[in-house]
Amino acid sequence: MTSPSVSSGPGLPIASVERETGLSKDTLRVWERRYGFPTPERDVNGERLYTPTQVRRLAQIKRLMDRGHRPGKLMTLDEAGLLALDQARSSAWPSPDDQQLEHWLNLVKTHDTEALQRAFHRELAKRGMTRFVQDIVAPLIARVGEAWSRNELGVFEEHLFSQHLEKLFRTTLANMTPQTGHPRVLLTTLSGEEHTLGLLMVEALLVVEDAYPVLLGPQTPIDEIVRAAQIKAVDAVCLSFSTAYSPALAAQGLRDLRQMLPADTQLWAGGYGVKPIRKAIDGVCLMPEFQDLFDCLARWRSEPGGKTADDLK
Repeated sequence: MTSPSVSSGPGLPIASVERETGLSKDTLRVWERRYGFPTPERDVNGERLYTPTQVRRLAQIKRLMDRGHRPGKLMTLDEAGLLALDQARSSAWPSPDDQQLEHWLNLVKTHDTEALQRAFHRELAKRGMTRFVQDIVAPLIARVGEAWSRNELGVFEEHLFSQHLEKLFRTTLANMTPQTGHPRVLLTTLSGEEHTLGLLMVEALLVVEDAYPVLLGPQTPIDEIVRAAQIKAVDAVCLSFSTAYSPALAAQGLRDLRQMLPADTQLWAGGYGVKPIRKAIDGVCLMPEFQDLFDCLARWRSEPGGKTADDLK
């Protein structure tokens, strides 16, 4: 077995690569072990150094992932193959611009739910579930939340919007729910968090990624989450937090739950409610953006006993 080369020449440290590409340090390390790329050199202190060529390739892979391509497939392509994919940007499903988002927000304000539902179904069929969640639902939820905070929307409009989205996800998931999959992920919220839309969105992404969601519903006491995780033999527990939930309470709840869960059961937490949590919580994978869910999945699948999506096919 050859040892990594030691370099004192130019190269970017892993923190800079994370900043330049948008790929987390954990993801870079997972890919290095699983795919053999990137292949960083080492400085005199043993720290990873990435060449400019590798950084450009990583940034290109990240762009393609954001458009729905899976990393396992992208890693098999040479430079020409990646370039061909990168240049084949389809105008059929560009990310919505501000004008489109404002139009959809106006449908919420004017209670035109039929037009909104037609738009949702059209975009879901055109983009697929992953891009629909990331490109349409997530930014529109943010717009609705901002409008509500400015008193441009009432509780009635916000609730109606959420209910229609939940109905869409439940109907779609009824035809998607798998019988098997890995990891097994328990989905719930802590006591006091009654919003379920975030859970439905994560459930949809897990199904697309060949994971198996175990649904517990919202507002579950911590001791019951622990009991359910043990009885259902899950690999991870995933909690959702909305902006209505106190970040301080969320952080404390996550610390308490982490202490009570078995060490080999991962704990993930996502939603707009975790964005204000700036300090990392030991043993918790925070997911302020939906893209971060894929990092949590990659981390689990890189561990001994973890399964890749390709292993399940």
